[in-house]
Amino acid sequence: MMASFFARFSAILMVILLAACSGGAVIFAPTPAPADASPTAYTHPSGVFSINMPRQWPVYEQYTTNLVSASFAPPNSSETAITVSVIDLGQEIDSQTFGQLIEQYQAQVRPDIETYSEQNREALGDGSWRMTGLRLAPAGGTEQVNTFLQRDGSQFAVLEVVVPEDPVLAGQLELAANTLSLSSISTLSPADFSTLAFVKPASLGFLHVATWTTPEGVFFITGEVANYGASLVSNLPVEAAFLTADGLSAGGAIDTIIGYGIEPGGFAPFSLRFGGGQPSIAQDFTLRLGGETWQNDPDAVIYGANALEWTDVSGFNADGNLTISGEITSVKDSSVYNLRVFVTVFDGQQRVIGAAWADVTPQLLAGESVNYSLILPDLGGDPVNYIIGAQATD
Repeated sequence: MMASFFARFSAILMVILLAACSGGAVIFAPTPAPADASPTAYTHPSGVFSINMPRQWPVYEQYTTNLVSASFAPPNSSETAITVSVIDLGQEIDSQTFGQLIEQYQAQVRPDIETYSEQNREALGDGSWRMTGLRLAPAGGTEQVNTFLQRDGSQFAVLEVVVPEDPVLAGQLELAANTLSLSSISTLSPADFSTLAFVKPASLGFLHVATWTTPEGVFFITGEVANYGASLVSNLPVEAAFLTADGLSAGGAIDTIIGYGIEPGGFAPFSLRFGGGQPSIAQDFTLRLGGETWQNDPDAVIYGANALEWTDVSGFNADGNLTISGEITSVKDSSVYNLRVFVTVFDGQQRVIGAAWADVTPQLLAGESVNYSLILPDLGGDPVNYIIGAQATD
């Protein structure tokens, strides 16, 4: 249930600038660098497209009836470097329609539309178009993105390259981009053009990340994790690591998401607390999901809105702390266990400025209700909205 102090809002799926030190990167289970980095042909499982990529680069694939994509990252990289996505519009794309679709994609459909700014546009000799733009980067600041749009019959393809500073990597990406090939036989069902807005570069992602320090000097990194995949993600670790200007470790912390798990299409808050504050030698930090020892259990039984209903009322106590209370009712026909309630608090810029949780009761009988109360003494700004969640186990 979402509540608002002043007005309701719709969450925007975007990565917010990590504003603690000089930056902060998002890392997803990096793969050790292979001995052989020569290109090899990659064909999407759908057969819709192929591209030559350096060997053993990690890949995240999307494959639905009307959308296919593949995103690649260099070994030990913190970011996706190249993404290919294709849809079939069901009818031949002529030159005039192609021009209209280019305008629509850049102005309305891009998945990064909230933070993207087009800088230049150029028609290429093969009939495709290249757009150069800037957007917010997971590592902080901005990054340059080259977007190539092309058509083949009724198919519309997007190839996106994050331009790196490393000239060797830049050369690899340039070579790869020039090898993209679309199949003449499409296996896709006709799609609405807006389907391209749902392309994701990974199955998990950070959202609405904020960093802040309390008057007592306690440093927080808070945010949400989104599950774009098709399976439940349970007990997911979130790790922050501080780095010096030379890239050396300056400490860090690890904790799990708040809540037992994240359903497909769902979100969960996290809050990493550093009681001693941000290390003075830290110039950067990374955020990482998962970890070498984490084993996901997609078959874990977790009850949420499918078995629980809840109410909420918010206010401020005599100490000026945000308080949220209400009642949770089981609508399941049998008992649930380990009932937990949690809250994610947002400011006016949709950054997560606080999160808290509480274990309510070890058992909740069918049809039974129980009261809960949450107090948030530390917030990283002025609260505008919050989301309450409740989960239990079998």
